[in-house]
Amino acid sequence: MKIVHCIFSFNTGGAETMLIDIANEQVKTQDVTIVIVNDLYQQFLLDQLDERIRLILMRRPAGSHNPLYVLRLNYILWHLHPDVIHVHSVSLLSLIVKAGRGLFFTVHALNISAKYSGRATCMFAISDAVKDDMGKRCKCPIVTVPNGIVIEKISQRPAKLFENTLKIVQVARLDADKKGQDILIRALADLRQQGVTNVTVDFIGEGKSFVSLQQLTQKLGVTSQIHFLGLKDRNYIYSHLCTYDLMCHPARYEGFGLTVAEAMAAKLPVLVSNEGGPYEIIGQGKYGFAFKMEDVNDCATQIENIYKNYSLALDKTDAACLHVVKNYSVVNMVKKYLKQYEYAHRI
Repeated sequence: MKIVHCIFSFNTGGAETMLIDIANEQVKTQDVTIVIVNDLYQQFLLDQLDERIRLILMRRPAGSHNPLYVLRLNYILWHLHPDVIHVHSVSLLSLIVKAGRGLFFTVHALNISAKYSGRATCMFAISDAVKDDMGKRCKCPIVTVPNGIVIEKISQRPAKLFENTLKIVQVARLDADKKGQDILIRALADLRQQGVTNVTVDFIGEGKSFVSLQQLTQKLGVTSQIHFLGLKDRNYIYSHLCTYDLMCHPARYEGFGLTVAEAMAAKLPVLVSNEGGPYEIIGQGKYGFAFKMEDVNDCATQIENIYKNYSLALDKTDAACLHVVKNYSVVNMVKKYLKQYEYAHRI
């Protein structure tokens, strides 16, 4: 089967990270091409793609309205003659002339526009939360296919108590409006006021909220407990998750939460907001811990509970890891994609 993935850019983000794993797994049995429309990409990400994957860089200036790029995109697709066109941005649905072939779209987040959804053969949602959100507005069939991770690459934490300091990690783009890093910082300040000072947080990622988050740590007097490590590649993350004691993902809204699944595979206890994709990943509390969405006090309370009862938190990690292996492996994800591709061609 000839599969073409189309994406606007290839910078650091969940969709790009997922596409690397999807394409690398698909190319083991299929003919795979990736078309990147805009001249926005990170070479170190492209270097992670299997050498058997055909890569086409269109180099369109971001924001360009030159119709020649649309014509070129459709010429490329016509020339490749794929069985499946799989896009990873809803706007791309408006640019592609389907010409009777299967056109699929993965919805990577909540609150995505459904304006062009009627052009898709089928839409994939990365979680039931995303499916429910899109189902209110979607004009085509929609199927949940959860994101998957390459589990065997992730180092696992030994089942032992933390030493002196509870080390928390959060891996996400520094976008407080969505990812909620400010909630975690404020929770740490609350704990400090209550006398719980041997808790630290490492934020891994970069983004527009970096300066404001730094200023917040200074204002609340927790600069000694908060560390901004910047952007790290997946090799670093997969080998260092096991050095932490807790993953906290305090997102205000999140379609899936890939780093939550990765932390569970590393056998870290996890704490997430009680709505959206991350809450779904932890089985609504069966495989992890949750606090009330945007509730700083409850976030602090849950961290303190984990801090004081860490052995109980560790009791969930084995089952959580098995849950991820069963439900969130990249191998299973790709099998589900191929099944839907083939089904669409039969009807």
